[in-house]
Amino acid sequence: MIVTTVLIILSIILSFYFRNYALSSTEEHLEDELSRIENVVLSTHTLDLNDSYLAAEENLIIYSDGHFIAGDSEMAEEIYSEIITSDLTSSTFIVNDINEREFMVKVSDLSEFFESDTAIIKYSDLDSLNQSFLTVLIILIISAAVLFLMTTFFAFFLISRITKPLIALKNSSFSTAGGKYNQLKVTSRDEIGELTLAFNKMNNNIKNTITELTHEKNLRETVFSSLSNGIIYFNTSAEPVYSNDRGQSYYQLFQQNQEEFESFKSLIKEVSRSDENHLERLDIEDLHLQLAMSPVKSLEEENGVTVLIRDITDEYNTEKMRTDFISSVSHELKTPMVMLSGYSEALLDDIVTEPEEVKEMVSIIKDESDRMNKLVSELLIIARMDSDDVLYDIKEQNFTMLLDELHQRFDYKLKDNNIELVIEAGSETVQFPFDYDKLNQVFTNLIDNAIRYTSRGDMITINVAEDNEDYVSIEVRDTGTGIKRENLKHIFERFYKADEARTRGKHGTGLGLYIVSNIIKKHGGTITADSIFGEGTVFTIKLPRK
Repeated sequence: MIVTTVLIILSIILSFYFRNYALSSTEEHLEDELSRIENVVLSTHTLDLNDSYLAAEENLIIYSDGHFIAGDSEMAEEIYSEIITSDLTSSTFIVNDINEREFMVKVSDLSEFFESDTAIIKYSDLDSLNQSFLTVLIILIISAAVLFLMTTFFAFFLISRITKPLIALKNSSFSTAGGKYNQLKVTSRDEIGELTLAFNKMNNNIKNTITELTHEKNLRETVFSSLSNGIIYFNTSAEPVYSNDRGQSYYQLFQQNQEEFESFKSLIKEVSRSDENHLERLDIEDLHLQLAMSPVKSLEEENGVTVLIRDITDEYNTEKMRTDFISSVSHELKTPMVMLSGYSEALLDDIVTEPEEVKEMVSIIKDESDRMNKLVSELLIIARMDSDDVLYDIKEQNFTMLLDELHQRFDYKLKDNNIELVIEAGSETVQFPFDYDKLNQVFTNLIDNAIRYTSRGDMITINVAEDNEDYVSIEVRDTGTGIKRENLKHIFERFYKADEARTRGKHGTGLGLYIVSNIIKKHGGTITADSIFGEGTVFTIKLPRK
């Protein structure tokens, strides 16, 4: 557009310059011719064309005393009319005749040299000049058109060589900003080509950097998500910025407890202002959490606090269990050992001499020895269970045979306590995979507990149901004293014993039901207990058929 505008302006200027130059040249020629004719007329002082060579002059008009004495009369009339109507002040002017031809006219007034009005008029036809001007104008237009086409072609050439690569660079830059990394084709070796090479290299570097950052981010997310501990990063206002899944669940738990949550936020703000790590323990509901807080600073500016949340509930319970275990074992061993020691000394010192009394003391010593032996055996079983050293021989076996064996074993004890044991297993044989010895231990414990927590005339019922295709349901029901609701959820814990006043003289070690629960779980089954205090207790066992 710039080149075209310059060409148009230049063409107009050149056209007018050429026309003005041609008109000036014609005017100078007419003036020279008119001066020559004036000299001839003035030298002869006559206007007689016959006596002068003026008759041979072309385009000459002589005017005298209102009459044209020389020249074309039509042309003379046109010129005279132009002079009269236009009131020309210049001696040179342009006239168009009736045929629309253009003439330049030069007038010289000689009235002062003659007695009447006299003028000499010289004119020149401008058709040839106009034709030459038109020719030059066409040449200029053609030249401008050719130059316009050349500049247009050059412009498109520039677009293809410069603009298109730049547009491609711009679009690719936006693609890179949007996460799409495109490689551009290098089409030249100039500055644009070098810029394209630099852009491709930059694009590769950005792509590799983003890939590495994404890999590190994914790796960090995977590591943090796989941690059993919760990780939360807080800013200085105690607002969470980042957390893994476990940390998010802990934070939601904090929010549900308003008092602990406000205390936790205050602690975060305090740690962020300090330069020291802080270790805190937080107890919420049944959870015991350990909070390791570390302030994060850069360039001496506070950025936030990283909190590592570790669930120490198992450790707490284990420590508590260990303490209770030592206390319970010590208590369980102390009583029989004191009784053994006391009765043994009484026998050795001959304090008791009556045979019946001696026999009674020996019986007590034997019972306490059996109790200690049972306690030690159960402790050994629990130790082996905790270390997974207990082997299970689970295979398809006859459960009805196990129930019959249990009935025969407890028959004397049941009759002695006037308690009835009813087994409802149907007429068909009940078979499913189980470890014979382990389930024998389970039901021995349950029946023995039922006998101890029932009175004379009560009933113990074992009901086997095979309604479900996936598991076998076994209920051990008694009509004994039952278990209080607040104690029911603790009966499967180690060393837990209900009120010993409810037992029939002999109490257990508090380990039996824990062992029972562990054996059932190893079989892939479940055991639950339900009881109404004063009416009885029901233990429900579900064992898989496969």
